Amino acid sequence: MNFIYRIFEEIFPVFPFLKNKKNILNKVSNENEIASKSKRYEELGSDSLNIRIKEEHERAIKIDEKTFKFTLGLSISLTVLAAASGSFVNFLPNSSFVTYISIICGISSLYMLAAGITALGAIKTLATYGYGTDHLLSQKKIGDSYLAEALYAQELMNVIRQLRNESAYQCLRNGFLMLFLALGIAVVLLSNPSNAPAPIKTNIEDVSKKREVMGLDNNISVSDEKNDNKSMQPTAKAAAD
Repeated sequence: MNFIYRIFEEIFPVFPFLKNKKNILNKVSNENEIASKSKRYEELGSDSLNIRIKEEHERAIKIDEKTFKFTLGLSISLTVLAAASGSFVNFLPNSSFVTYISIICGISSLYMLAAGITALGAIKTLATYGYGTDHLLSQKKIGDSYLAEALYAQELMNVIRQLRNESAYQCLRNGFLMLFLALGIAVVLLSNPSNAPAPIKTNIEDVSKKREVMGLDNNISVSDEKNDNKSMQPTAKAAAD
């Protein structure tokens, strides 16, 4: 069952990402679970906890920048390439594979668009824990237990960012593979001489030959008409009678 789900995740990465994101947000909203899971973090002490929280904040910024700049830019460029490849089928020889190439290019474009939309999610601001004036007041009032909960919650938020980045990458990978498959089929069709369209002869000699044949046919038809007219004229003997 896990193997089947893994295959589904690789083919349709956006849906597992949305499901995992919802599960993580539910965990963060559960204060009892956060308190129990972060209990062991208190052993680090306040100084180490503050350092770890800052590290998670910096990690969140880096993941969002990577997802937005790199993945979004690459998905847009590959979407244009997939669309151009779909138009390329008009120049291919007539074959039943041309329809499949168009479908594959369309699927590739959908994967690229899905990667771009997923990457745009990096613009949306996720909740940040261990930050602001309220954070300092809670730290002074509650102590290490509050810092441990803030660190654990911030780590969960960064897991969402990491999953989003991975989902966008998987969409890009699938779109590129589909585009590579379509171009491979196109190359095979172009390299097969039997699928090449028959050349159309339009040189001067062929045109002149056609004109000579047409002129000969016209002469034959005219002579036939003259013979028919002569055969229908009365003879001199018949006139004398």
